[in-house]
Amino acid sequence: MSAYDLRSLFPFKDQLFTASGGYWTCRLAEVSDLRPQADRLSWYLVFEQNSEKSSDAPSALRKLEIVTSAKQVAEHGFKDDLRGRLARWLESGAGEGRVEWLQG
Repeated sequence: MSAYDLRSLFPFKDQLFTASGGYWTCRLAEVSDLRPQADRLSWYLVFEQNSEKSSDAPSALRKLEIVTSAKQVAEHGFKDDLRGRLARWLESGAGEGRVEWLQG
């Protein structure tokens, strides 16, 4: 599966999330395919805070790596609770993080 095909599996590219009193846009920065050595995909997400300030002000960024089973996601996609999981991570206030969601 090509990197482009893998990117198309992620359902929340450029989607808006509400968390911690602000709005965050989810960007898919990269997908790493660790096959054939491991049945893993690493999804690198960047959340950019939508600022109500002037466009000259830098936006806040938060980064999250999600590790999934390659076979599970390629065959069945992400589970329906992905949006909720991402929102909970945003609510945690972490600036950077890594989670393993190997069961879906």
